[in-house]
Amino acid sequence: MKITKRQKEFLKILIDLYKQKGSSVHYSEVAQKLGVSKWTSYDMLQLLHKEGFLNVEYIIPKSDQYKLCKLGRSTITFYPTEKGYAISTLLIKRRLPTKMAELNKLKEEITQKYDELKEKFNIKDLLRDFLPTKSPLIFCACLLLILILLIKKIAQSVAEMQLLSQILPSNVSNAYAELALTVFAGICLGVLAKYINKIPKSATIQNNNLDEYLNYIQTYNQYISQMDKKEKRSLLNFLKDILDEINIKNKK
Repeated sequence: MKITKRQKEFLKILIDLYKQKGSSVHYSEVAQKLGVSKWTSYDMLQLLHKEGFLNVEYIIPKSDQYKLCKLGRSTITFYPTEKGYAISTLLIKRRLPTKMAELNKLKEEITQKYDELKEKFNIKDLLRDFLPTKSPLIFCACLLLILILLIKKIAQSVAEMQLLSQILPSNVSNAYAELALTVFAGICLGVLAKYINKIPKSATIQNNNLDEYLNYIQTYNQYISQMDKKEKRSLLNFLKDILDEINIKNKK
C-alpha cells in the first residue's frame, strides 16, 4: 500500500501528538500543527483511517479532563494502528509486550483501588479515573475489570464467576476472540440485571437503571470490532488471567 508524502506528514504529526499526550488526538490539533483547516485535517485523517493507518476513538464526555467545546462539535479522535506505526519510518513501532505491561499495570492500579475502598466500593471513582481519554485497548480492559470486580462484590455465590470463566475456553482461536469478548460483556450485563437491587448506589446506577453500563458496553463492543487480531488476543489473555486469579482465590 503506497502512502503519499502529504499523508505521511499528517500521520507523523498525529503520532507525535499521540506520544506526547498518551491518548487519542482530535483532528483540530493536527490542523493547528500543520497550519491547515480542521476540515482538511479531518478529511485526511479519515482517509488514513480508511487505509488502515489510524483507528477512530469516540471520547465519552464523562470527565472534565476533556473540554469538548474547545475541540469543535465532533468528539471523534484518532490514534495510530500497528500499520500506521510501521509505515512511519521515523518512529519506533509500538510492540505488543508493551501493551501487556500497560494492561498489567492497569490491573494492579484498579484492584488496589478496589481493595482500598472495600465496602465503600465506588464505581463512579473507577470510571472517572480510568475510563476517560484512554486508548480503546485500555478502555476495554478497564471496563472488563470493573465489571468483574462489581459482579464479584454483588453476586451471592461463586457460581456467576465460574459461569463467566466457562465462556472462555482454554484454547480460543483468533477467529473466536472477538465473539468471546463480546459475549462475555453481554453476560456481565445480564448478571448485573439479575442483581440490580444489590448494586450499591455508589456504582452510578440511578433508579435501578442499567443504561449507563449499557452505554459503556456499546462503546466497548465498537472498540473490539476495530481492534486487530493481536490486540484482541492481548485483551483476551488479560481477561483470562483476571478470571484465573479470582477462581484461585475462591478455592482457598
